[in-house]
Amino acid sequence: MTDWNKIIKNSKELMKQQTNVNQSPAWALTEMAVEKGKILADKYKVDKNIVTISLYLAHTVFNQTKKSDIRKNHPKLSADFIKPYLNKWNIPIDKQEIIINSIEAHHNQVPTNTLTAEVVKNAECFKFVTVKGSLIFLHELGRRGLSYEQSVFDVLEKVDQKLSFLTFPECIKEAKENIKVISSILKET
Repeated sequence: MTDWNKIIKNSKELMKQQTNVNQSPAWALTEMAVEKGKILADKYKVDKNIVTISLYLAHTVFNQTKKSDIRKNHPKLSADFIKPYLNKWNIPIDKQEIIINSIEAHHNQVPTNTLTAEVVKNAECFKFVTVKGSLIFLHELGRRGLSYEQSVFDVLEKVDQKLSFLTFPECIKEAKENIKVISSILKET
């Protein structure tokens, strides 16, 4: 029998390790995605365990440099990185396939094969189209040494990108309302 609580714990610990190694993404953003994923999993009646695991593992390979190959290809690189762990944790093959696709598809580079993967993509993107998520990202960019002006530009660019990836109507609607607030806050300063 699969111990999902232990696998979730292992996924979270692995992502924390990798976040320290990669020095990004901001841990608070990961937790925001996981929380939104749980809400969407309940709403769309998909396996919350698989959603949670996928969201914890989606950025195990990452890089702070915006235009780096690692950053551009992190969905595929993260999916490849976690495959041995999924086997080691004895996750059934059919669930492994959903997790892998969920991670690979979260940036629209490959199609989602399941509603679970669609939930993961929407949850992962949604964190950036919230005021809290945008401010966390703004802070993260400043911590990396970007100027305030460049950070604002990057946040607004990220918001637009993530909005374009959302597919659930309620996420799109809420994101558009949030973006008005985010834009007004960032453009005011």
